[in-house]
Amino acid sequence: MPWQLAQAKRPKRSEPRPIAECLPSINVNDLQIPRNYAIVSLPNVGLRYSQLAHMRLTYHSVEVAHCTGRTQHFKLKPIKTGFGYFRFAFICDKCQRPVLKLYFRYGSLGCRRCHNAIHASQTCDKYSRPALQARRLQAFLKLKPLLWHKTRQRLQTRYRSLISKTKATRSTGQRINAKASLPHLNYQTSAHPLWR
Repeated sequence: MPWQLAQAKRPKRSEPRPIAECLPSINVNDLQIPRNYAIVSLPNVGLRYSQLAHMRLTYHSVEVAHCTGRTQHFKLKPIKTGFGYFRFAFICDKCQRPVLKLYFRYGSLGCRRCHNAIHASQTCDKYSRPALQARRLQAFLKLKPLLWHKTRQRLQTRYRSLISKTKATRSTGQRINAKASLPHLNYQTSAHPLWR
């Protein structure tokens, strides 16, 4: 280790960095952005996102009203997909990055980097990461009982190989809860992601 790092005094974190999968979030793919220049108002958005009171969607932006009375505006960026119509991405109002998810933390919405959040796999070492992947794949197989036979066999083979990589003494960690263990991939299937 270089002497600069050996003698460096790093401040201790007052709290650990949050896990992005455990934070409440809004995915832009879940919103029905109007394709024309109409303004769509969602007054009952609080039923799905309890932190929000109201949301207005337009072709170019999203206006979010929090329950505390604060209002945030996010621009939308169209992304070309190469197939048919384009999809959208939020532009974070703090760092101006295009992102698909905005996370709630401390009464505001922002991207993962602005909230200093990390993914659940970043909290695991190389021995416990296959255990997390196996838990996610097992949850996917439980949530999707009507998969094709060959697809289910392929995923079960992958699950068995992940289990064989994990050691019996390793766990996924205390900070990873059931929400972080939900799948976030479709595993190359056409199944609809109902866990979002």
